[in-house]
Amino acid sequence: MTSAEDRARLIEFVSTLAPGRAVGPDGDTLDLDSLALLQVVVYLEQRYGVRLAAHRIEPDDLRSVSGLVSLVDRFG
Repeated sequence: MTSAEDRARLIEFVSTLAPGRAVGPDGDTLDLDSLALLQVVVYLEQRYGVRLAAHRIEPDDLRSVSGLVSLVDRFG
């Protein structure tokens, strides 16, 4: 998931979960509650066919768009 288009699609999806605050002003930092994070995990699993529940995920992996991209790249 290294393409700019995939990253933009992920940012667009995340932005729908918490309009106006999901993605920080730097375009990378995430500000999501636990329910929104679960929705992101389900989205990544369905869109990219990666089973994140089968892997150890660190909290830092869920704090930024870059962290999410890295998860998919590592386990996808």
